[in-house]
Amino acid sequence: MAKDLAWHRRHAVQLAAQLPDNTEDGLIILRLAQELVTGFLAVGEPEKKSASVVTLIGGNDCA
Repeated sequence: MAKDLAWHRRHAVQLAAQLPDNTEDGLIILRLAQELVTGFLAVGEPEKKSASVVTLIGGNDCA
């Protein structure tokens, strides 16, 4: 568990280093990033349709 926490902290530092100097702007960006993670990225991938199956009946003489 401590290893996971360290990994999360490293990523948080990487993100924070890219934020603007203005605190208000930084918080806006973090709020928007949270919306992306909880909305866009959290939505599961749409179900893929299975491929249609084609069955050939007969042999060469059907052509």
